Amino acid sequence: MTFRFESLLRLRKNAENLEQRAMAEMQNHLYARQNELQDLNSSDTKNKDELQTRLQQTLPGRTLGLYDRYFQSLGIRSGLQKQIISETAEKVETKRLELVEAMKKRRVMEILKDREILKKKSKVLKDEIALMDEIASTRWPTGKL
Repeated sequence: MTFRFESLLRLRKNAENLEQRAMAEMQNHLYARQNELQDLNSSDTKNKDELQTRLQQTLPGRTLGLYDRYFQSLGIRSGLQKQIISETAEKVETKRLELVEAMKKRRVMEILKDREILKKKSKVLKDEIALMDEIASTRWPTGKL
């Protein structure tokens, strides 16, 4: 038994798979940016602790200036990463909605396929019952003994 919209169902499954891949790529990109932000934050914390330790000693002004510029740079990079993360999160949400829509379309086709298969099975069963009834009625004795 073949489904009359089998090619459309395959097309919908392929579209869903493409959406899943695209969403996975976007999520991987998001996770990479989040890890990069965590690295920046841990670097910031580590260097601030190091600066606090070094401040116990006398430091030249030039070294303090380098630390200041470094922390400003980290702040700018962290802000940029946060912006990239928020934009990527929006894109991931958009892809998720597209994936949900593709899944719904595929599911509709699968439901139609299941209904058609069930309809064909019930028709075959009905035809078999009618044939068996016909055979039984022709073989029934006519009352002559």
